Amino acid sequence: MKTSCDTSTLSTKALPTKALVAVGLLFNGFWLLAVLGQNDWIAVLASILVVVWWCYPASVKRVLVMALAGCLMDGLMTFTGLYQFESNFLPAWLILLWLGFSTFVWFLRHNLARYPAVWVLLAGSIGGAGSYLAGKQLGAVSWPAGDTLTLLIVTGCWLAFSGLLLLWIRICIVKEV
Repeated sequence: MKTSCDTSTLSTKALPTKALVAVGLLFNGFWLLAVLGQNDWIAVLASILVVVWWCYPASVKRVLVMALAGCLMDGLMTFTGLYQFESNFLPAWLILLWLGFSTFVWFLRHNLARYPAVWVLLAGSIGGAGSYLAGKQLGAVSWPAGDTLTLLIVTGCWLAFSGLLLLWIRICIVKEV
């Protein structure tokens, strides 16, 4: 399905610097809406995703796979008591945040694949853990097991997740060629 939003830059090549910065800023805004607005902003978050996916429908299938993996990771951490949310299950805003993050990563896949794996793994583990620490500071999640233990485990989980994500991205890129 071809839409008026399709561009070859976002679908087949690394993003130029200006587009990379714009996509990064847009995701950070999406993250803030999700974490600060939580359940109050679900309709806005979902609407943003629908518009993006309408413009880039080829991304949806892969985004869903990545988001499911992320939700499983967070679900495991919630089940084991490392994370605690207002609800006993993963909140809808967090699921939408995973969908947004996965969409963001999919747009950056060619950029990410160009970097040495060690840099992507370091950025993913530190950035992923840092985003959960920021979410904790903003009251979106609590860490019943304590800050140090939880931060170490979350960093390790994001290191493993980043490695799997990078491997999966590289496999998908080879299939695109």
